[in-house]
Amino acid sequence: MRKCLYNICTICLAVFVLSGRQELFAQMTDQLYISDSHIDTLRKGQLSLEIDNISFFKNNEFNSTVQKGYTLPGFWLQLKASHYPFSNLKIESGFHSIWFWGSTRYPAFAYKGISTWSGQDYANNVHVLPYFRTHIALSKNVDFVLGDIYGGSNHRLIEPLYNPELNLTSDPETGLQFLYHSKWLHFDMWVDWMTYIYKLDTKQEAFVVGGSARFMANSPESPFHVYFQLQGLAQHRGGEIDVTNEDVQTILNSATGMGITWNINRKFLKHVNAEFDLVGYNFPKGHVYTLDKGVGYYAKLAVQLSDFNIRTSYWSCRNFMSVFGSAFYGSVSTKESGMLYENPEMLYLGADYIYPLSKGFAFGIKTETYYYLSGKMYHPVTGLYAPTAFGYNINYSIGVCLRINPSFLLKQY
Repeated sequence: MRKCLYNICTICLAVFVLSGRQELFAQMTDQLYISDSHIDTLRKGQLSLEIDNISFFKNNEFNSTVQKGYTLPGFWLQLKASHYPFSNLKIESGFHSIWFWGSTRYPAFAYKGISTWSGQDYANNVHVLPYFRTHIALSKNVDFVLGDIYGGSNHRLIEPLYNPELNLTSDPETGLQFLYHSKWLHFDMWVDWMTYIYKLDTKQEAFVVGGSARFMANSPESPFHVYFQLQGLAQHRGGEIDVTNEDVQTILNSATGMGITWNINRKFLKHVNAEFDLVGYNFPKGHVYTLDKGVGYYAKLAVQLSDFNIRTSYWSCRNFMSVFGSAFYGSVSTKESGMLYENPEMLYLGADYIYPLSKGFAFGIKTETYYYLSGKMYHPVTGLYAPTAFGYNINYSIGVCLRINPSFLLKQY
C-alpha cells in the first residue's frame, strides 16, 4: 500500500529561523510563520517556558467560480516547556489550541483547509491537541525530529504546492523529520501522519511524505546568488484495517526550478529575486478524481523594499491539482461541483509589510490579488462548457497577523 510513496525522491529547501538568522528575502512567511529549527548548544541544562502564538484576521473576497469567499478571525496558541538535557538534544512538551471567534465546534481530528472541510466528527467549544517534540542534532549538519515536526512554511514549498494560509488554520504536523544544512545544500524530508486508525475504524488513515531541497551555486551573500530547487509531496489515504468503502488514493505533487537573487543591499532597495518552476501532478492510485496527471508553470518576481516585500507571479497549468496549494493554482473548481477549467492562466500580485517589534515579536499585513487571463469552465462528463469564460475575474484577500514567541528561563541545571 505504501510502496508508491517511496517514489518521492524529491528534496528541498532548508528551514530558516524567525529570529536571529533571517533569509535574504524576509517575506511575511519568514518572519511570521517560520519557527526556529536550530539546536542552541549554549542552552544545555536549561528549562524554559515558551509561548508561541499567531493572532490573525484574514478576509478573502473571492468572486470567481474557483472558490467561495470566507473570513478567518481567531488565533492559535502553543504553550510548552522546553528542556535541553544535553547540548545536542531539545525536548518540548505542552499543548496546541486553535480558536475561531464565534465558532462552537471544531473537527475532532487532524485537518487542513477549514473552508473545504467535509468531516462528520466534531468536538465542542475548542480544538486542543497535545504537543511533544524531540529534536536531536546528530552532527553539525544533520538534525532528526520526532513528534511535532517543523512544518508549514518551514518546508519552504512554493505557493502552487502549499497555501501559506494553512499556517493559520491547520494542525501542527506530526511524525518524523530529517534536516540537513551545509554551505551548498539545504535539505528537508518529513512524514506527517495526519489520521491514525484502529481495527474496524470508519475512517481512512492519512499521511503525507514530503521532501524539499535547495542547491546553492554560490554564496547567498554574493551580488548575484543562483540556486536550484526540488520539491515534492505525496498524500496517501487508505488503510488495511478500516471498514470504509472509500478507494485507496495517492496524490503526488512535485516541482523543480531555479532562481536568482540580486543582492543590492541599499537603504531602501534590498533585494530582487526572480524564479521559475515547473510543477507536476500525478494520481497513480485511486478512482476518485477525474484528472490523473497534469503540469503547471510558475514564474515569480519579488522585490524587497525596506520592510515591504512586493511580488508578482504568472501561473498557467493543464489538468493540475494541488495537494495543499490554494484552489487558484488548479484546474478544479471547489465552488461549482464537478466543473474543470481548460488551461487556466493567472496573474498574481501580493505585498507584505512586516514590522518587527522585538526578538520573537512581529506584526504583519498581507494583501493578495488573483487576476485570471484565460480558461473556460467545462464538465468533464458531458463536455459542455459554462456560458461564461473562466477569466476576467479579480479576487483579493487582505489579512493582519501578530506573532508572539517569547521564552522565559525557569531553571538552569
